[in-house]
Amino acid sequence: MFTNPSTLWIEIIVIIAVVIFLGVLLGIYIYRRSKNLPTGDCAYCHKNKNKLLKEYHKKYGCNCK
Repeated sequence: MFTNPSTLWIEIIVIIAVVIFLGVLLGIYIYRRSKNLPTGDCAYCHKNKNKLLKEYHKKYGCNCK
């Protein structure tokens, strides 16, 4: 690493890209935690919650009123 001057720019760009990518992932995680949004496995289920409720109310009716 950093021995060949001709590939120095490519190595620097790759390092910067990796740091930016990891920073974005960490930033998204921090944002979701600060706004009390679900993270991890709960985020997948939370995303499908409204669809599941609509299907349930369509089949069994809504007795909540």
